[in-house]
Amino acid sequence: MATRFTSSAHAAVSLPLVTAFLNQKGGVGKTGVTVGAGGALAEMGRRVLMIDLDPQGHLTCEALRLPEADQDGPNLARALTGEYEGPIQDLIISRPSYDGGGQLDVIPTTLAMFLVVRDLYSRRAPETKLARLLEQLPSDAYDHILIDCPPSLDILTDTALVAADGVVIPVQPSNTSLRALRLLIDQIAAIENDLRLPRRELYGMVPGLYRRPLSGIQRFKMAELERYTLPDPDGLVEPLPILAHLPLATIVEEAWLSGEPVTDYRPSAPIADAYRKVALRLDIAAGLSPAEAWEPEPFLEFDPDGPHHEELYVTDSTEDAAVDGVRAHAEGA
Repeated sequence: MATRFTSSAHAAVSLPLVTAFLNQKGGVGKTGVTVGAGGALAEMGRRVLMIDLDPQGHLTCEALRLPEADQDGPNLARALTGEYEGPIQDLIISRPSYDGGGQLDVIPTTLAMFLVVRDLYSRRAPETKLARLLEQLPSDAYDHILIDCPPSLDILTDTALVAADGVVIPVQPSNTSLRALRLLIDQIAAIENDLRLPRRELYGMVPGLYRRPLSGIQRFKMAELERYTLPDPDGLVEPLPILAHLPLATIVEEAWLSGEPVTDYRPSAPIADAYRKVALRLDIAAGLSPAEAWEPEPFLEFDPDGPHHEELYVTDSTEDAAVDGVRAHAEGA
């Protein structure tokens, strides 16, 4: 059977493009971005497989209203630990095809996923298990594989990074977001070095789950996130683009209650267009859409021509002092 993986530390040689949606900080909207981008890709006519690697199962049970896999039957947990050795097709829930030929299938979670971390550590080369499982897929089965990762940097996340070609990082403009983002980027690099992996492409970040209008502190934090999109003057940090902005929107909850991606439930909603931007970036990475179709997100708060443009990468102490200044200003207003 032809597959796209050349080794456990693979390089992308053909479709599908595998993308991990990752942040060790919980509550930043990973599942929403995963499902939203998946729905937008399927709307474009792409064949998409989503993998719910998070034991909490928000993608399976909440976003798509699907049942968890039977604990005693074929399921992702048993496949990762080697207890199930049957075809990967038996793990997949196939959803109805889109009019344009798109597909949005799912490998759901199961309650047994809560025990997988402990079991995997006792097995040989545990970080390769998901990549080995995906080797079973024919190379022409899907255009994209999207992995909804757990909010941690444990062995499950390692398996996603080994299997992935690149990473999308959902974030929030909050007090801890910038520090968490730095830690995450450092951890990804450390895992790549430890496992001798090719560098995964950081496609960009997606700020979300914030209310409008932004508070004073949120405006400062959004500006700090936007600074990451600019080149480091010292060449030490790669620019990290913002792919789209996803403020809180009740339409997302409504879509989840119906078990549909927003692009299906309300195609005309502004947030559906934001998910389409994330999908377009991934489709360009897969070589299925032209690079010239991409338009960078405009800055919401950061002024690149402002007086502090040279202070692109502030220290934690400088950042904390700036936040205190913003807080004092806001309280005094």
